[in-house]
Amino acid sequence: MNIKPANFLSIKEVLSDVLVALNDEEQAQLPPGFYNAQVRNGLDELGFDISFLPITNDYLLPDDLIVEIPKGCFNLRQIHLFTGTPDNVQYVENCYWKKGRHTRGANTGMTADVHHYNVTDPFIRVHVNEGSLYYFSVQNGQIYLSDACVNFDYVRLTFDGIPSMTLDDVKMVPPEVRKALVLWTTDKCAGSLKMRDARYRIIQSDAINQLDEYGLSGAWHEAKQRLKRLDSKQIKDIIEYNSKLNY
Repeated sequence: MNIKPANFLSIKEVLSDVLVALNDEEQAQLPPGFYNAQVRNGLDELGFDISFLPITNDYLLPDDLIVEIPKGCFNLRQIHLFTGTPDNVQYVENCYWKKGRHTRGANTGMTADVHHYNVTDPFIRVHVNEGSLYYFSVQNGQIYLSDACVNFDYVRLTFDGIPSMTLDDVKMVPPEVRKALVLWTTDKCAGSLKMRDARYRIIQSDAINQLDEYGLSGAWHEAKQRLKRLDSKQIKDIIEYNSKLNY
């Protein structure tokens, strides 16, 4: 989704519709912080399903070749290694995800089903120069780069960010998702109020029915669908592996 951040809406603009639906324009029924939190939570839920916050950041290559996954990152899209500086990029190489790779960091060696020592394996035989391979694995929230990456100066990460952790507190809602976010927030807030007043049950039911416009949108179904997905970076590299049939 390509959208200029200046066109984003504020939390107040979303809450204006929610508060009218709940007949609580003075925010007397629930604390203001709770209302704001539900908008943020709803925006994150939409962000997981519809990536609308691509982020590209540069990081100085650490000596141990271990890069912390950035705060707010939930879908790694691309890794590039380069020499020079972010303002003067020179030599560039793509860094690929290596399936099943485990290591303790730079110069500690690594294990993997497909290893450069696989020269006698009856099923997988590898004939490549390990020094020319640039790859990574993800372990415990950290990106482990291969030893050959040591000759670069910076690593550039492109990823999808979690909206409420990175966008401005005032303008953080894309206009395309306003309707869904209003209904989602109304549902959550009405659900918290229905024990006080049964009339909120109708409001909540109405919001749920409108929000579920296409069916199969329950939280359980969404969770299963998300677990089935690979990061787009991994998907891209798997396609490369399958097309080359090598390494």
